[in-house]
Amino acid sequence: MPCNTMKRAKKAKSVILFDNDGTLSDSVTTVIEATNMALTARGYSPSPDEEIIDGMRIKTTLRMLNHVGNSDENLGTSLANDYYAAFFSIIGRIELFEGIAACLKTLIDRSYVLGIVSNNASDIVDAVLSQNQIRSFFSLIVGEDNAEETKPGPGGLLQACRLLDVKPENSLYVGDSLSDSVAAEAAGMPSIGVKWNHHGTVDIETLGFTFTVDTPDEILFIAMNH
Repeated sequence: MPCNTMKRAKKAKSVILFDNDGTLSDSVTTVIEATNMALTARGYSPSPDEEIIDGMRIKTTLRMLNHVGNSDENLGTSLANDYYAAFFSIIGRIELFEGIAACLKTLIDRSYVLGIVSNNASDIVDAVLSQNQIRSFFSLIVGEDNAEETKPGPGGLLQACRLLDVKPENSLYVGDSLSDSVAAEAAGMPSIGVKWNHHGTVDIETLGFTFTVDTPDEILFIAMNH
């Protein structure tokens, strides 16, 4: 598991966990392109954007099988590996949303401990964070390959809390999709829904997050006051 030496939480509300795709990184269009690269290379039809975006809520092997209408686990693994290879081939284009780097730096300066819980593979997340020079801000990455349970289940969030020695209710999870809010609620963790990646016509206010924010600066305000 790609992971720095982990800091331990020392106070209430001192840990903030983040989703990556669509929350920190403006990577959704890259996920769409890599998915269709993998599908068409094997002779399958490309999937619609909204279908791919909706599928990002679940594990990649299952998502890829859904795109081809199949349930064969071996095929799912092969398609997922093709997707990862395609993603890495175009990963260099992914940038952070505006204001994210400054927000994370401020949180670190205020002694918050940060982590990632993503349904993407941990090495992909590590690479995206590293190329955008924010990897050092995060004490751990829990991805689909090393999570005890992927979202929308709460297992990955609970795993991160256990590793960072913090109670779920004393942390925050920041995400952008229904699976993020459902996982956080199941874990007993307050959540923040971000509005800068709206997944088409989906209203982030309707997804069950404890809080919603328009800008990264608001994350610090919530962390300090709730």
